[in-house]
Amino acid sequence: MNGVMSSQWGNLNSHLLAQFYEVDRDGKRIDPDVTVKAPLTESNFEIALNWASPFENQANIESSTLQQLLQSGALQPLAQKADSAFGTKLSSLAAGVEGRTSVTKLNSTQVFVGEQPAKFNVTALFRAWKDPQTEVHDPFDQLMKWALPIELAKDGLLLSRLTTDGLSSNVPFPSKSPTLIAVKYKDCTYWPLVIESIAKDTNAPVDKSGKFIELSVPMLLTTLTAIDRQDWSNFTGR
Repeated sequence: MNGVMSSQWGNLNSHLLAQFYEVDRDGKRIDPDVTVKAPLTESNFEIALNWASPFENQANIESSTLQQLLQSGALQPLAQKADSAFGTKLSSLAAGVEGRTSVTKLNSTQVFVGEQPAKFNVTALFRAWKDPQTEVHDPFDQLMKWALPIELAKDGLLLSRLTTDGLSSNVPFPSKSPTLIAVKYKDCTYWPLVIESIAKDTNAPVDKSGKFIELSVPMLLTTLTAIDRQDWSNFTGR
């Protein structure tokens, strides 16, 4: 199956049509003849950056139950009774602690501790004007093929090497992973991405032959690794 697979969208602005195609880890197109195009009814590119306070646990230890009672002023009446009974100065000490906290700029300072691969949530829309097969089924099938492993070996690792490549093979694993893709949409080209999840609405409308005439395809795409500034510049083409 070659060429551009898409529904017919007339004069819709090309920037509103997302382009999906296969790439390698460096973003180079593997098959320049296969492209899936579709408008995205929903799309959101999300980057989660993990920040944490290295002294957060220390601050929690300092905030003992007794200290919290002192800070809240709950011990003030008891301290006053102790002063009257034993001649202590606990009430003045308790008054000095009331309204204070152990949180400081030092023990609340955030440091960067990690980053997850970026997530790209999209919903691609396909609908048929003339031919459900070429406008809906073919582009969806191509997306599904990109999401699935190229090949899964039927046997275990050792048996697969014995029956196919032999023990002298330099290939340690018999199965082939899913392909990497790029998505060109509006002002950016995101690559390389993997399709972490893809859904098919089996209740979507069909024609009299059972062919889908409209299909909304939600997908979760993620970058292969966490990204940095250079990766973002690559996405934007700057």
